[in-house]
Amino acid sequence: MKGGTILLVDDEPVVLHVHAAAVKHFGFEALIADNAHDATKIVRAQRPDLVISDIQMPGEGGFDFIEGLERCGLKNMPAIYLTGYDDIDIVRGGLRAGGDDFIIKGGPVEGLRRRIAFWMVSGFRELPSDLRTRALQAANNIKGDSFGGIESNFSGATTLVTSVAEKISAELKKLPAHYGKRKVDRICFMGRLSNLVIKESDAFGDYVRFPEHMDSVVRQLDLPWAKNMNVLFKRFEAWSCDTRFVLAGVEPLRPFNTYDWYLKDI
Repeated sequence: MKGGTILLVDDEPVVLHVHAAAVKHFGFEALIADNAHDATKIVRAQRPDLVISDIQMPGEGGFDFIEGLERCGLKNMPAIYLTGYDDIDIVRGGLRAGGDDFIIKGGPVEGLRRRIAFWMVSGFRELPSDLRTRALQAANNIKGDSFGGIESNFSGATTLVTSVAEKISAELKKLPAHYGKRKVDRICFMGRLSNLVIKESDAFGDYVRFPEHMDSVVRQLDLPWAKNMNVLFKRFEAWSCDTRFVLAGVEPLRPFNTYDWYLKDI
């Protein structure tokens, strides 16, 4: 993992310092704050690469903190919620406030390491807005007494990734060997990959982990140009607003100059 700065926000000193030690062990700089007000000042001054915030804090909680960053235009980094309450209302509130991921407090440190590793190296800076909407809609359809826990909704990742990787691998085999060397190829590939991942998604956990599914499929395919995808993932939201990106996603991969939108000069 490359270096970077992570802001940890928690009103429990023990949790805060344990996580800070873990973050430093993972190779990152740790900034700490025990309340939302001080955390906002740190974000404004130091612009961390990632924020991990407890939800339940006296005064302004984690939802208020992240929502405040959004309101002030300061949320230009991923935000992970740390929660001791494993219920569906946490998911709904967290997504509405602008959070991008969830960690259950008190879990194995390896879980923390995996979430940090993903958000710090994949290129994604947030949960894309369309996926946030889909995740919130799926969460709103869950009745409290049928909710199996946040982590259980992330458990289908391996099956989803394998299925999408097989489908897009079959499409890649039909293309020229030089496919992917040009940036436009990789953008079209990203559009197609995103469409396949969304089609395979169902539970709110699938939508929340959309960025990780995208990254995991690319890694599983072991493409020679895959190392460049994190640069494109960083601007995924902007690419997804382009009509050509959307059109490239709805049909099997092909050389970019044979798409109808290219021939019609869209």
